Amino acid sequence: MKSISLQYVREQIRNTHPRTRKAHLNTIWGLGVKGGGMLISLLLVPITIDYLSKETYGTWLTISSIVTMLSFLDIGIGNGLRNKFSEAVTKDDKILARAYVSTSYLIFGLIQLGLILLFLIFFQFVPWQKIFNTHIKTEPLQLVIMTTFVAMAIKLVLDILTYVLLALQESGRVGFINLLSNILILTGTYTLSKLTHGNLIYLAIITVSSPIIVLLISGYFLYKNQLKAYKPSLSLVRIKHARSLLSLGYKFFFIQISVIVLFYTDNLIITQLFGPSEVTTYNVAFRYFNAASTLFAIAITPYWSAFTEAAVRFDTSWMQKSHRYLQKLWIGLAAIVVLMVIAADYVYSLWVGDRVMVPMELNICMGVFILVSSWNSIIAAVVNGLGKVQLQLYYALFSAVINIPLAILLGKKLNMGASGVILATSLSLLFCSLIGGLQVRKLMSGTAKGIWDK
Repeated sequence: MKSISLQYVREQIRNTHPRTRKAHLNTIWGLGVKGGGMLISLLLVPITIDYLSKETYGTWLTISSIVTMLSFLDIGIGNGLRNKFSEAVTKDDKILARAYVSTSYLIFGLIQLGLILLFLIFFQFVPWQKIFNTHIKTEPLQLVIMTTFVAMAIKLVLDILTYVLLALQESGRVGFINLLSNILILTGTYTLSKLTHGNLIYLAIITVSSPIIVLLISGYFLYKNQLKAYKPSLSLVRIKHARSLLSLGYKFFFIQISVIVLFYTDNLIITQLFGPSEVTTYNVAFRYFNAASTLFAIAITPYWSAFTEAAVRFDTSWMQKSHRYLQKLWIGLAAIVVLMVIAADYVYSLWVGDRVMVPMELNICMGVFILVSSWNSIIAAVVNGLGKVQLQLYYALFSAVINIPLAILLGKKLNMGASGVILATSLSLLFCSLIGGLQVRKLMSGTAKGIWDK
């Protein structure tokens, strides 16, 4: 029986489409590295709360959110590169692929340099204490913000490496790079907690410098070995390619603006409406439920570039089959989220003890958010992979426009607190689910025409 079973497994693997097999292998690898990353993320919460205090930790989370928001100002070059690079590799045009990489590094580097200069000129005139609703003194607060922003800008340039890996459907390797960064952050934060107490500047330096160190080392070895064929070079920079990168990239840019409003403004809204301490409560619930979202993202991530490759090869059958597979995975995710809501209080008591109390209402609303956003990630994998993002641009912008007013209405006016803020995001995303889902159905059936095919 054992030999029959092993033979069956071998046959199943052998008969699996190479593109699907690669996606599954990346998913398996991703489960390991992402699992480690999630564990580290969970361990960091109680350590950091004890080190900073609940209120200061909430302020730090809000600072990180705003800097992340600003980091999206890359005109969509990263995602534009991902699609164009994948197309060039599929056509076996390594010179063109390398030129895309080289051009992206130069353009992206210049953009981030410009943003750093503008930020350094104007940041001192911004009332940061009012924005973050905090009592932290102005000078140390400004230093933390400046350090975080500059480091994030540098990291984003180095992140071109991750877009190259994602385009090659090597999401597992990207996950491993992120895991190394998280290990370094955890080690540094734990060491800080033993040597000092409450120094936000030290914590910021460790948190933002760790990914830079790992990306620099990873880039050096990968471009010297496995990615040698795509190593960036100034001699291969082609400004003419900037237009093709930006033509698709500007659409991704405005979609990213929508993503900022939908996914990265919650901490700021909660800080302004309810104070930094409430951000900590919200973040504990978010990190807990985000574990399920992360697992789902592991399965989704390889499919973006896989759909790009399939489109270049006109492999409609594979795309339809893969789309159905991802929908089945979502049903499994729904079951997991329901169990997580039921077990939430028990998990919190083991994880953060009595440091933070999370209401059941917030758990339910967070679970709904995970399900809606994960469904939209399936839509995004198909639409972005095929480069049919014009319609997505419209419905994403509409959702972004209604999100903040809806968050204020539910959170403040209807007294739902942080639960209302995340519920507003879910309701805003439902519009994307409806229109985006209809577009994907048309694309998969070959009936998409007009705006549905753009």
